[in-house]
Amino acid sequence: MRGERLAARPEDVVPALTRTALAFGALDQQLRRHPLREAVLFRVRLEAARQCAAMDGFLIDPWQLAASLEGLRPRIRGHDAYERGSEVDALRYAFEQYQWLARATTSQEERITQALAVAAGPISRMGVLWGSALAFREWIEAGDARAPFRGALVRLWQKEGVFSGLYPVTGAAAFRSGTSWDERRWLRAWLRALEQEAAGIRDMVHTLERAWRDARAQAGNQRRNSKAALAIDIIAAHPVISATTLAARLSVSVQAACVLLERFVERGLVIDVTHRSARRLFALKDLVPLREAVRQPKKPVPGRKRGRPRLGEEADPDGQSVAVPEKMFPPMPRWKPDYTALETAIAFADGLILSTGKASKISVDARRESSSTG
Repeated sequence: MRGERLAARPEDVVPALTRTALAFGALDQQLRRHPLREAVLFRVRLEAARQCAAMDGFLIDPWQLAASLEGLRPRIRGHDAYERGSEVDALRYAFEQYQWLARATTSQEERITQALAVAAGPISRMGVLWGSALAFREWIEAGDARAPFRGALVRLWQKEGVFSGLYPVTGAAAFRSGTSWDERRWLRAWLRALEQEAAGIRDMVHTLERAWRDARAQAGNQRRNSKAALAIDIIAAHPVISATTLAARLSVSVQAACVLLERFVERGLVIDVTHRSARRLFALKDLVPLREAVRQPKKPVPGRKRGRPRLGEEADPDGQSVAVPEKMFPPMPRWKPDYTALETAIAFADGLILSTGKASKISVDARRESSSTG
């Protein structure tokens, strides 16, 4: 009876269902065959992983996750070992959330398949949005984790024709602390979270489009057969790109691609996100936060030999070294044992034993003499 009393009715969710469906339709129409679709998906997956991790109690900088995904070393900003360890743990958790949403492992795929099986029944009865909400609640109430069902939602939207791609829209904000679990209220909260995520993605697309158009306009003043504008299009379509990849896409030599990239960097249209001279990766200037989240490589110390430096010999350029300088805690002086007191005690004991032995011998001899004279 209690479940029937709290069950959501059509009038409770239809307005929210309508708004969410319209937001989903507008987003899918905007991203269908969009030239920046891959770059948008990269940003959206970062934000989705950040939101999911935050709702589960792990706060991260999404650009640190982006650096890890691109094979770069993220900058860990903790002031001490505890803070750095907590930041690494949060980053690892967010990476797992990203895997659930975009690059599931074999074991994760099995769990996602289970979640899709749970969602099949409610969706067939109530439709994709309402049914998936009821299935999500059923999944949580059974004691299962949120991450597998979030990954199932990404696949479910495409399978049911809601989106034309694997868009990570999961309604993570509906699990914010203080949100009512009452079915009528929670369904509206979840649908509202889905609508807000879709609107946020549309705003992100507009921002990327502005940056793309500005870079394209400033890349002008080239020869008629110049490929500068096409290069900007290719760079904008990728989260980050190397000179080799750009050369392959433009059908030019790697040297020509490097010349274009250096020209774009000088004009402030493109940034180098790696802080290094080899194996560099480039992106449009709106990815400056990614550059700031990448750890700078250590510079070689002139005159230092090969191998691991001694403790305190070389300072970490990012201030992230966990080594303790020797000047702060100098080594203790080498212990030099002093056995004078022990030797004195041993000599005293030997003398005492010797004197006691002599006294005993004298006493025995005296008894023998007295017994013989008697």
